[in-house]
Amino acid sequence: MMRQQFDRDIRSLDAVFSFLHRFAEEEQLDARASYVLDLAVEEFFTNIVKYGRGTSSDVFLEAVRSGGTATVRLEEQTSVPFDVTRATQTQFDVPFAERKPGGLGIHIAREMLDGLAYEYVDGKSRITLTKYLET
Repeated sequence: MMRQQFDRDIRSLDAVFSFLHRFAEEEQLDARASYVLDLAVEEFFTNIVKYGRGTSSDVFLEAVRSGGTATVRLEEQTSVPFDVTRATQTQFDVPFAERKPGGLGIHIAREMLDGLAYEYVDGKSRITLTKYLET
């Protein structure tokens, strides 16, 4: 298992990607799983930075491989929970010009991942991303 703390700042993305690439290399993740985790973590980390309210705390990333599954967890201290699994679905049946902005990144991440879970416990918001590995 790998765990690292990151500043709640968009400029931390380079360090986040370095962390994910080290994890992928050490755990010998296949290219597709690595790509999906990069994309999904970027989406959720960016959302935490842009929309997180009620805190300036750091964001923790934890990554672990267990058999044929890679799991990454993003955790932040916050007083305002936001359940990403209940985020508004993108309206694909509405013409593009009439759509409300937002939700597309979460939708894409959800579709590419094999699991997405959220929990809010003791003032901590946790987003857990799961990707099955090619065998």
